[in-house]
Amino acid sequence: MHLRNNELDEACMALARLLLARHNSVSHDILDTVTTRLLQDAARHADYVQQLGRDPNMVTRAVLYLNDTHAHPDLGSDTAWFQPMLECLLELAAPSLALSGAGAAFLRDVEEGVAQSIADNDA
Repeated sequence: MHLRNNELDEACMALARLLLARHNSVSHDILDTVTTRLLQDAARHADYVQQLGRDPNMVTRAVLYLNDTHAHPDLGSDTAWFQPMLECLLELAAPSLALSGAGAAFLRDVEEGVAQSIADNDA
């Protein structure tokens, strides 16, 4: 599988627009700067996900998920939250580490939450 760069670009641009939505007028330069920061972090993760043998396009889907769930205009141009949140989501979707029993127990909570979200979305 290969990364569909255009879709990742669009997802990062949409996220940047949401982050900057509180500002009445945002220059094209600021929008480009925030988009580029997000895109650089996301692209690095896509390479890693592909090295794990997984679909690198899951990174685009994770960016869209963050756009729906955790991004809000109060964050503005601060993107420091993005990389650790993206890493966490991708570790859940494409595990790279062995977990202890206690750590793995949390995955049952995640599994239940994911099932509920899917059911709500299908309704």
